[in-house]
Formats: sequence, C-alpha cells, structure tokens
Amino acid sequence: MEDAGFQLLNDEEIIAEDRHSPKEDEEEDDEEDENDSQVKISNNDTFECFSKGLAWLEQQEQCDSSELMLLRKLRDRAARQRMINLRQMKLPFKSL
Repeated sequence: MEDAGFQLLNDEEIIAEDRHSPKEDEEEDDEEDENDSQVKISNNDTFECFSKGLAWLEQQEQCDSSELMLLRKLRDRAARQRMINLRQMKLPFKSL
C-alpha cells in the first residue's frame, strides 16, 4: 500500500484534533468581529442615511413630530460635519 502523503491518525488523535479545531475557528471569528467594528462610517454616508430615514418617516401615517425633529437634528449634524470636512483649508504661503 502506497503512502499518498496523507497523515495517518488513530482514533484518539482524530478526537484530540477535532476537539482542538473549533477553538481556533472561534478565535478567528472574534478577530474578524474586532476588525469589522473598527470600520469608520463617512459623514457623507451618515448624511445620506439620515436623509433617507427622514424621507421614509415622513411617508408614514403614524409619524410623531418628536421623531421627525430628532432625525432632522441628526441629519443636520451629519451635514455640518460633512461641510467642515469639505471646506478648503488655507495653506500657509511660503515665498520662494
């Protein structure tokens, strides 16, 4: 019988390997979750989302004015932040 390059394990080694594998998978999942939480959302994306949410809320029959005011405030805050980032900054002029 030829060895095809596969590792031959007995029953105890297979069980030990199987018990060890899920822990590694869980650690990898935790690392991926940490990386996902570090993604920054742009001010432009935030503004667009609040605008769409506001449009949706205005179309609803049961629309509370306090909810509208809150969404407008959040949308306006995102718009201000977006404008601050879009403004051209003055660069110091150095003569040659």
